[in-house]
Amino acid sequence: MKKSLKDLQSAFSTPERSTGSRPSNYYPFYTMPMDAQAVVRFLPDANEENPMGFLVEKVMHNLVINGDRRSTPCLSMYGEDCPICAVSQQYYKNKDEVNGKKYWKKRQHIGQILVIEDPLDADKDTGENHEGKVRYINLSFQLFNIIKNAFEKGDLESAPYEFEGGCNFNIVKSPQGEYPTYTLGSGFARRETDLDADTIAMVQEEIVDLSTLLPANPGVEKTEALLNAALTGEPLEDSKPASGGFADAVAATAAKAAPAAKVEEEEIPVAKAAPVAETADEPLDDEAEDILAKIRSRRKSKAAE
Repeated sequence: MKKSLKDLQSAFSTPERSTGSRPSNYYPFYTMPMDAQAVVRFLPDANEENPMGFLVEKVMHNLVINGDRRSTPCLSMYGEDCPICAVSQQYYKNKDEVNGKKYWKKRQHIGQILVIEDPLDADKDTGENHEGKVRYINLSFQLFNIIKNAFEKGDLESAPYEFEGGCNFNIVKSPQGEYPTYTLGSGFARRETDLDADTIAMVQEEIVDLSTLLPANPGVEKTEALLNAALTGEPLEDSKPASGGFADAVAATAAKAAPAAKVEEEEIPVAKAAPVAETADEPLDDEAEDILAKIRSRRKSKAAE
């Protein structure tokens, strides 16, 4: 069913899976030189049930295990309770924003685009760049916010990915202090444009169901094992609980509150907005406590087998 502009505005105002590994044909816009501009056209999701129409949300956790950084999907992406989120909430409750942020989920948005203008250097082997080709794109928080704000402010007269009457999106990389920013010049074009018949035919052949670009569900057992290794330093392959029990190890670790650090607003979990505990050993909220209790029960059962 074709999405109306009103449907899209609703999806982006409250942003909130066959899966496969990440393909190689992502558009690396972030490698373009400073003050350069790429022009792209967002394309519709082949899955017409996607409420966002042309983007999907990817939610991940970054863990450090035996000195190595490892990313794992957040189970909330599959509608399940996530033990890593529960641990992050406990840190925030205990006024430890450093570790709260460390374990909190990170969001990205994935879409597919037609590259209209490409400032990147041509491939050394083929002599071609990305122009005129369909590519996937990982949107940073900055770019996603620009898109979200365009819907919320009513700046768009139709869905931007429409083949006829849609509009291009400009990605501009600008210097800002030590780091680049995409907020100063990026945004949707003011004028709507149509794609020609040949381009539409090519695009229709190549667009995919965006959910196939999301990682597979690792399952609660693997997620718990990763979290246990990150919190206790135990080898990942050893799925036994720590000597005091998995949830006890979590509580002991969280009780050692580190100095507070500034956390970006979009990364603060719901629990951060709740009344803050007066002492570091304040218990978890009910939801997080239930999750960790289930984890301890399952891991004790496995250890006894």
